[in-house]
This record gives sequence, C-alpha cells and structure tokens, in this order.
Amino acid sequence: MSDFFQVNPQLEVPIYQQLVDHIRAGIKTGALPAGTRLPTVRELADQMGLARGTIKRAYDELENEGMVKKVQGRGTFVSYQPESLASRKDRAMAAIDQMFEQMESLGFSVHEMHIFLQLKLQELAARQSNLKVAVVECNPEILSQLCDQLRGMDRLDLYSHVLDEVLAYPYKIAEDMDLVITTQEHAEALEKMIPSGRKIVKIALSLRPDSMAQIVRLRAGEPVGILCASLRFGDLMTRVCGVFAPQAAVDRPCLLGGCAGYLAGKEAVLVPENWERYADGDTIQTLKEFSARGQVIPCAYQIDEGSLMYLREKIQKLHNKEEL
Repeated sequence: MSDFFQVNPQLEVPIYQQLVDHIRAGIKTGALPAGTRLPTVRELADQMGLARGTIKRAYDELENEGMVKKVQGRGTFVSYQPESLASRKDRAMAAIDQMFEQMESLGFSVHEMHIFLQLKLQELAARQSNLKVAVVECNPEILSQLCDQLRGMDRLDLYSHVLDEVLAYPYKIAEDMDLVITTQEHAEALEKMIPSGRKIVKIALSLRPDSMAQIVRLRAGEPVGILCASLRFGDLMTRVCGVFAPQAAVDRPCLLGGCAGYLAGKEAVLVPENWERYADGDTIQTLKEFSARGQVIPCAYQIDEGSLMYLREKIQKLHNKEEL
C-alpha cells in the first residue's frame, strides 16, 4: 500500500493533491478495493513526515468525492465501488419510466413527449459535442506542431503535455479524456499509466516534405547550425541531417536563447517551425538579421497519411457514439 502514499515536493502540484490523485487512481483501478482500511491521519503524517492537516485535507477531499468513508472510532475505509453496466442500465430505465409517468400525469401525449425528448437530446449533444483529447510528445516543438495540425479537426478540445511531465506525474492526463494521442515510441510508457489502453491512439510522424527538400539541398561542406527549444528536437534534427544531408558540415545543436555567437560563420540554420514561440526579442532580431545573409530552414513534422486516416475514423466513431 505504500506505493499510494508517495509525494514529490519538487512538483508544482500541492502535496495534498498528489495524495488525492495517487489514492484515487489506486481505488479506480481496483488496487485499493472497497473495504480497504487506509492509515490514520496520524500514522500517515508520521510515516511521510507531513503535517496532519495535509493528510486530513486529502482524506476530506476523497470523502467528498465518494472515494472513502470515515467510520468513527474505526478509521477511514475505501467505499467506492464501480457500478456494473447492468446496474447502470437498470437505473437509467427506472429514471426514464419515472420521467414518462410524470409527463403523462401532466397530460402530455406520446407525440408531445417525443418532441420534448428530441429537443433535450439536441441540447445535450450540443453541450457534449467536443471530445477531450490529450496530445503527448517528448519535445515541445513537435508537440506544438501536432496540436497545430489537430486544430484543423472539428469539435476537439486539445490538451498538450510534454512526455517527461506526464511520466513524473501521470495524473496530468485527466481521467475524463476521451483520447490520448501519442507516437508509437511513447505509447508503451503511457499504456502502463492509463487503465483503459483503448483511449490511446498511436500515430506515426514524418518530416514534412518542404522541410526535407530544403535539408536535402544543403551543399557539401556548407556550415549549418541547429537552433531548438529542446535538445531532444536538436538531436532529432542532427540525425535527420545525417541521413538527408551527410555532405553538410552540421554543428551541434544550440538552444534558441543567446544564439548570436553560435550563428557566426554559419550559412544555414535549422529551426523548428514557428520558432518565434520559443524565442525572446533579442533572439528574434538576431535571426532576422541572419536571414538577410543566410538560409533559415523551418523544420516541421506531421502525422503521416495512414495514421491521420485512422485517427479521423476513431474520432468520428466517438462523435457518432455521443450523438446516439
């Protein structure tokens, strides 16, 4: 049980919230089944070296959510029990029967009931039409490019997450997400953290043709630099140059901030598309001056055609399901 009572003071998430998230996840996945007795506030405070008020706040939050129940003189116990599908259907049918009885008592005909239901269902569909989609990638540059591409799809609410942040604190991917989009490379790590693996959509990425065309045209011996917001993106661009422009003299990557000295002697520089998002005013001015004498090559990745078709089908099926 100790795995559910771990916190990281280095995170920006409040300590009590970390406890709530850890314990809630254990309960929802069944690792902490109904009836499990949790440590007392005093026991857990002493064990973790935390203030009792922090533990009490976490337990109070879990009790308000219906996850646990405090029993006077006995302790705090897991009370949440996932409802079976059959039970949910029975309750839904009972609620519908009760509604029809009330409408009938008010004198409405079956035809009128049908009209009212259709209107309310249309209102509900309008409120629930957007899917909540988390996008996870290991570097902010490609993450931003993916979100830009996905914004072209209708009825999506996008939530972007850098992979390291999710691995450090898995609860950044909320339980109410309809889909989690990530690459094949990162899917395995996420599948270990997300109870319902069906939410994960694996995509393949490819360097955009216009970016590749400019890289391929780099001349033999041409001094080339790579500017990036994250060294992961810089390392990726180094490998790309090794494949498509092995003839060029490519320098090690450099972060965008303070790049004036780095650009000295360079004839071309690779940058992430929309690099201005990651640069301060001085860097923007430096690159504008460089572009007057050298080549600035924006580099962007995109979802490949097969992955994009599969993703569109998955999203459409979810929309259709909500509209039924």
